[in-house]
Amino acid sequence: MQDLEKLIDELLKRELRPNTRDDLAAWRKEVAAGTLAADDARYIRALHARIVEGGAPKAAAPSDDDAPAPASGEIDGLRAELAAARERETALAAERDRLQGEVAALRREIEALRAGKA
Repeated sequence: MQDLEKLIDELLKRELRPNTRDDLAAWRKEVAAGTLAADDARYIRALHARIVEGGAPKAAAPSDDDAPAPASGEIDGLRAELAAARERETALAAERDRLQGEVAALRREIEALRAGKA
């Protein structure tokens, strides 16, 4: 069973789909527990032969260099959009407060009219 652990480790060093990685992780636990089914062991060996021995590319290590740096003009544009959004937010908050004041005044006026009819 140790050979299967080694095969799984070698497979996980390759580019694989997330669900394949999940399956391999589950099988690794089954190997450790001694509960791996024979057909799963055959599948792991066949997958290893196809992927590792067949020459599938190794998984590339993630790198910050891979992501393109935003252009200076793009950053400036985003900062300008953010400033404009904050100004709109401030203006909307002021408008909300003004309207809430008007609603409160109208409610007081309605209550006064109702009290006068009684």
